[in-house]
Amino acid sequence: MAGLPPFRGFLIDADNTIFDYDRAEHEALAGTLAEAGLEPTPAIREAYRRINDGYWRAFERGTVTQEELKVERFRQLLAEEAPGCRADPAAVSRRYLSMHAMQVHLLPHAASAIADLAGRAALGLATNGIPEVQRGRLERSGLASWFRTVLISGEIGIVKPDPRFFLLGAERLSLSPSDVLCVGDVPATDIRGARAAGMASCWVAAPGAVWPPGEPGPDYTIRDLRALAALAPAIINEKL
Repeated sequence: MAGLPPFRGFLIDADNTIFDYDRAEHEALAGTLAEAGLEPTPAIREAYRRINDGYWRAFERGTVTQEELKVERFRQLLAEEAPGCRADPAAVSRRYLSMHAMQVHLLPHAASAIADLAGRAALGLATNGIPEVQRGRLERSGLASWFRTVLISGEIGIVKPDPRFFLLGAERLSLSPSDVLCVGDVPATDIRGARAAGMASCWVAAPGAVWPPGEPGPDYTIRDLRALAALAPAIINEKL
């Protein structure tokens, strides 16, 4: 296990850590389906979430590519929920990604916490998300300048929880892995990957989230990034 504080840098996940992914998905999916002539009913939303989650897990296992994920999730959705729809899944995917990139919904306190942390330590954004979506939202959010590096799996060819993802993040921050705390909301990717890299981890536990039974726990648990900023004076070495 990596040494615990003081830290000199943070690798911070994007979706449901900084950005409200669920809200962005909800709004982008509604607009995309409406343009395809489909009503975004609760049933079709639930089907999309189930299908999408399955493709993301497959992507993290390395059994599908991100390019396949982007289109095949909509191909399956249309086949299951709207077999009479003649919309092209690739065109639907492109429109969804465009709409999703426009949805800049930050979680409460995320912006102020990122600004606070950036004044104390080196920050890296670390995400498995789709590059055009993540780059678009990051630029529109006004937070891009706070990050010294941005790691997106679709750009670097390494997917969390692969430990190389996290080690590359530390390298790009010009820090030793033991000097970096990895922060994210998904135990199976953010926390497990950090552990595999020998790095410390911090789980962002949303209300109602339960840690998976049998999974080794994180070094820290917080409810949101405001809590991490409050913890910062005790765990950061500011002599960069």
